[in-house]
Amino acid sequence: MSIGIIFGETDSFRFKVALTNPKTARRRDYVKVWHDPEGWVLCQIVKITRSNEKFSEESVFENEVVESPGDKVVAHVEVIGSRDELGNLRLPMMPFSPGDKVFKADVQLIRKVLGLNDNGLYIGMLDGYNIPVYLDPNHIVQKHCSILAKTGSGKSYTAGVILEELLETGIPLLVIDPHGEYASLKFPTTDRKIERYNIKPKGFSSEVTVYSLPTSNNPDADKILRLDGENLSASDIVKLIPDNLTSTQLGILYEAVNRLKKERGQYNLEDIITEVANTQSNVRWSVLAKLEQINESGLFSGRPTPMHALFRDNHASVIDMKGTSPELQQVVTALVCERLFEYRKKNIVPPGMLVIEEAHNFCPERGFSRAVSSDVIRNIASEGRKFGLGLMVISQRPARIDKNVLSQCNTQIILRVTNPNDIQAITKGLEGITGNLVDDIKSLPTGVAVLSSSNIEFPIVVRIRPRRTRHGGESVRVVKYKSKKGAKKEGGGFFSKLFGTK
Repeated sequence: MSIGIIFGETDSFRFKVALTNPKTARRRDYVKVWHDPEGWVLCQIVKITRSNEKFSEESVFENEVVESPGDKVVAHVEVIGSRDELGNLRLPMMPFSPGDKVFKADVQLIRKVLGLNDNGLYIGMLDGYNIPVYLDPNHIVQKHCSILAKTGSGKSYTAGVILEELLETGIPLLVIDPHGEYASLKFPTTDRKIERYNIKPKGFSSEVTVYSLPTSNNPDADKILRLDGENLSASDIVKLIPDNLTSTQLGILYEAVNRLKKERGQYNLEDIITEVANTQSNVRWSVLAKLEQINESGLFSGRPTPMHALFRDNHASVIDMKGTSPELQQVVTALVCERLFEYRKKNIVPPGMLVIEEAHNFCPERGFSRAVSSDVIRNIASEGRKFGLGLMVISQRPARIDKNVLSQCNTQIILRVTNPNDIQAITKGLEGITGNLVDDIKSLPTGVAVLSSSNIEFPIVVRIRPRRTRHGGESVRVVKYKSKKGAKKEGGGFFSKLFGTK
């Protein structure tokens, strides 16, 4: 049965439908209309309005309100299109005719027109439908991915879902984890409700290795990350120093390194410190203080962690940097990413994906802040696909991520975002976004995302599936309330009611 008929002025992009029964349609429902010569054309309801002449502005203010015989409910519909003989998505060449009947779209038509595959990375269900949504792993890795959302909307949870799927495919993963959220991939979830989604709890203890920095004292880490401190160039050391050096300081550093290259050929960071200390200039003390700070981090002491151990098939390496300063986190990210990109160019390590949580801290937009890791992340975003190195950036502040990095992400997963600057940054980089979709992004419930991908023809709304592993990004509950025996389970006073604490 039809849900209504087209009326009023129409074109090939949108039209209005007079609904015969308001209960038969909802916003974001997919509908279809027969249109010669294309056949069935897929469309989507983007807005539903209700009006009643008896309750018009004039009648209300003139106290002429009478009992209403019925409301007029109108669905505002946008056209998605149909597939031609070559499989290309096409819009109708002629507008729809007023009086044409509109029907609920069937699952087969939705999948065909939207380009939804039946295999790949299972990330969730099409919102409002029992249709699973899969992403092509090759597309994710080769053309980069971004996950954007305000705090508490499920961005880290969604990232965990995708990492689970990538681990199942055996793709090498390197995760930059500033808050220690992804070590939980090793452990299965205890939530048995996930079996309703035809998935079972699973941990990846043998596929995930957690590295911590020498100064973080993380008892949950499997190994300590060490970097190669042999034969560091002066430019390498400058990257390790967050502050800008003066020309005199740079001169002392370059002279010390050049002398070591000529006299020894083989040297380490402590040799550089000794050489700078032997310099006669009084400026050497400020340079020594910066070098000693690097040396005390312990990153360059002991045997370095080999890159082929960090980045290998069927494995994920998580660099857990919680408890360390933002400056040191940026330095580690810069050095690890540079070495990874260099090895990938030379085909020393296999193709895979680099995952950067809180990406706005590691590749900030120019004008917000400076990070030593920005340049290498920009290079990976622009050139990584040529060498088989994918990039996934995760952030709660889209406006503060380097726009060149964000624009290179062909797959964007956007959960709830409300900040106007962040919304503006998303709309500039998201193809096919409409004003109605922007309104959706502002009001999405937790765990529901707008998905835009170049291998899916139209932005869709997806309910992210539950995680098979334990979620490591849950907020800490500050106050817990216990209900008295026999009493109703209500809030614990003023603050409970104000903040919705249970």
